[in-house]
Amino acid sequence: MLSKSEILITKRFLFSKKTEGYVSIFAWFSIIGISLGVAAIIIVMSVMNGFKVNLTERLIGVNSHLNAYSFDEKINLEEINQLTKGLNLNDNHRIFPSIETQGLIINDSISKGVFIRGYEELNSDHYLYNKIITKELSSIDFNEIVIGDALAKELKLKIGDNLKIAVPKTDKSLLGNIPRFKTLTIIGIFDFGMYEYDSGLVFISLELSQKLMLLGNNSYNRVEFYLNDPLLVENLKKLIDSNIIKNNLNLYSLSWMERNSSLMNALKVEKNVMFFILTLIILVASMNIISGLVIFVKEKNKDIGILKTLGFNNRGILKVFFLIGLTIGLIGAVLGTLFGIIITENLQYIQIFLETLLDTELFSEEVYFLSTLPSDIKYEEVLFVFFISIIITILSTIFPAIRASNIDPINTLKND
Repeated sequence: MLSKSEILITKRFLFSKKTEGYVSIFAWFSIIGISLGVAAIIIVMSVMNGFKVNLTERLIGVNSHLNAYSFDEKINLEEINQLTKGLNLNDNHRIFPSIETQGLIINDSISKGVFIRGYEELNSDHYLYNKIITKELSSIDFNEIVIGDALAKELKLKIGDNLKIAVPKTDKSLLGNIPRFKTLTIIGIFDFGMYEYDSGLVFISLELSQKLMLLGNNSYNRVEFYLNDPLLVENLKKLIDSNIIKNNLNLYSLSWMERNSSLMNALKVEKNVMFFILTLIILVASMNIISGLVIFVKEKNKDIGILKTLGFNNRGILKVFFLIGLTIGLIGAVLGTLFGIIITENLQYIQIFLETLLDTELFSEEVYFLSTLPSDIKYEEVLFVFFISIIITILSTIFPAIRASNIDPINTLKND
């Protein structure tokens, strides 16, 4: 506990007169340094969190959270029932048996390689349902196809036009193996907002995809699983893998995290490195506290000597200088946290202001694949940064406080 006299002396030392204003100057510079460090960490961590969420959405995109595949490229309805046993498909999980293959889109003399996906229906839970920009579709008929807007522009196609698709499966004839072709009518155009998908993905009916891939009715080559929260995919994977082992199925599962494990690990490492680098700003500010307090102790030798002769013990002096450093660190951490949260919450407005002021586009969507800085504040990280800054400040205050408490009043007063 602090006595009234210790608090009074702390205030007197921390907010000294203008004629003796060194401590006030060093205090303000230390506060500014800590505030900048804490704010920078919060802003950068929040932007990286937002970027991770944004990137996750783009990585998943039209890809399911978890896929189940067959080693012999064929999954029947009975295997699907065994695979999904124990899942709550109505609330937390959605499942879409499908067929996917690579193929070729041909329009006159222009051809392009694409991924072809076949689905039985397009209900409101399906990711394609709300991405079709031409009209609302609930299903795709046997002779119909849905393509992306980028592909439509590239091949100069529109609703009602015909095009041909070819798949790797072949028909045997007297002339040898002939690729399987089919002429289809475009009934819809979708826009996922990513060129990779909008130019390289098409959708056809499940019945047609089964015939093209020489699969029977109720046969698929993959099963797609979707969750309300894609970050919980590992729990679903454990249940799916358990069902595969329990029923001795010739299947295997692959989650979106496994498909993009190297990229997700790289993001995690980058975030940790950025936190370490930005923490150095707080360390630099803490060095300012150490040097400032050491010089301040040197200047206040006479005052400390007088206090000790008046009855102040070493512990009291230690608490006074410890409180000075802690107060500086606390003010800096609080201001930095507030500034960091305010700036992060208003990043888009700041970006618009800077773009207007500089008359330039800071984030070109064609280059960065995003037009605004994404941000996602995690308040547990904010608290972690706050406490780390306080701990660093406390450690920085220990040495000057001990040095002040060890001053010999007799030698100090005798020299003065």
